[in-house]
Amino acid sequence: AGLCAVLHHRDTDLRVRAERAMNLALHGSCQVPIAGFATLEGDGLHLRALVGDAASGELLSAESQGPAQDPEALGRHVAEQLRALGADRLLHPHH
Repeated sequence: AGLCAVLHHRDTDLRVRAERAMNLALHGSCQVPIAGFATLEGDGLHLRALVGDAASGELLSAESQGPAQDPEALGRHVAEQLRALGADRLLHPHH
């Protein structure tokens, strides 16, 4: 663990945690068209996300900002925004 600790990059960790939380909240996998990109801006994070439907070309987008110390909350919030726009309908059409 000590050897790997030098590889840990705090800024990258925060961004990836927000992106992963959004994907997890949407039950994403490598098989569904979800994209997320977080940027660190001072003490805050900004997360942009997309959900698409390859068949129809429909694309939903959402974004939000939150404190860097809670990246998972930001990810869940953006997932909720995408759900409100109809992401579940695109990601899970047979449910």
